[in-house]
Amino acid sequence: MRKAILTLLLLSGCSHSNRTRPLAHDAYIWQRRWNSSVTQAVQQSASSIHTWRVLAAEVNAAGDWQNIAASPDALRDSGKPVIAVIRMNRIQEKLAVQAAALAARWNPRGIEIDYDCGTGSLPRYRDFLRLLRATLDRRYALSITALPNWLGSRDLRDVLSEVDESVLQVHSVMNPRQGLFDKTVAADWVRKWSAQTTKPFLIALPTYWSRVSWNQAGRVTAIESEVARPGADETSQELFVEPGEVSAFIAEVEKTAPPRLQGIAWFRLPTSQDERAWDTPTWHAVMQGKPIPAAHPVVRIQSEAMGASDLYLANPASIAGRMPAEISVSAKGCESADAMPPYRLEWQKDGFLFRLQERDVLRARRDKLVGWVRCTGKDLNTRVSF
Repeated sequence: MRKAILTLLLLSGCSHSNRTRPLAHDAYIWQRRWNSSVTQAVQQSASSIHTWRVLAAEVNAAGDWQNIAASPDALRDSGKPVIAVIRMNRIQEKLAVQAAALAARWNPRGIEIDYDCGTGSLPRYRDFLRLLRATLDRRYALSITALPNWLGSRDLRDVLSEVDESVLQVHSVMNPRQGLFDKTVAADWVRKWSAQTTKPFLIALPTYWSRVSWNQAGRVTAIESEVARPGADETSQELFVEPGEVSAFIAEVEKTAPPRLQGIAWFRLPTSQDERAWDTPTWHAVMQGKPIPAAHPVVRIQSEAMGASDLYLANPASIAGRMPAEISVSAKGCESADAMPPYRLEWQKDGFLFRLQERDVLRARRDKLVGWVRCTGKDLNTRVSF
């Protein structure tokens, strides 16, 4: 009998270890100018967030230090811990003292260093982290943002030994032509990182999309991730991260439960003014593991004077939806029309075709004017293709 009970307990323990383990959710507040939309976003999402990782200072390539004016009141009122992030484009010994001084002013739960160095610079980075650890008050945890390409370096474990935790970035680390995020590649990186580190770590995932531009030689000339720019050209492409793909990735990671993985760190906190990020309802749905329903915008026609009709895309859903690839409009006596970015107008025998020039999304419960048509016929027939 005792043996049977022991067997049942062991089986129960094995079964429990295979259950999905929910991960904590942190979020980067990366806005360099705090305004009412940032404060409102902090208030709206605080209940879903474990820790705020706030951009507190930047160091440029010349070694100049610049403090970021965040709102201590908004952070305090959210009731959540704060990690002050220092974005570095260069490391120098004097920066360890400045980082310690920043920690004394902020009094955060910890300090995070964001330094995207090549593998050849990891030994020097290790030395800087060692100096910073000795300079910081011991009550502050020390973390770093980490890159997957460091996995091939023999110096990685030495770097990780100097910090309390790491945040593995799995977005915007591939060739831009391959997109911002690939869940299969990211899962492999997470598995390998878990095998390398003996410290807790998080996975940095994207809530944003980017527009990437190339020159004639194929080199990237610009990456716009925080500013919307209408229009398209032959050397630019909009790179969008599907919420459903990220949600599926999280579900798989929670199921496999890699050792030492503590949570997700989202880059970046969406706000009402951020036109290159998921809207808040979409982000919350992903964090909560809710099914991501299809949100297909529909065409709304608004008739104007002199036979003209404005065409709007309307998204009544509570999450963002992809804009249709084509919108066809047909009616009797179609005379003229025009399209608005990101669509281009093409004439057809019995009407017009509005063709999407670059992948784009329509935020939740939003309308967007995409063009107008002028036809003598009263009934306009529209058809969309995704």
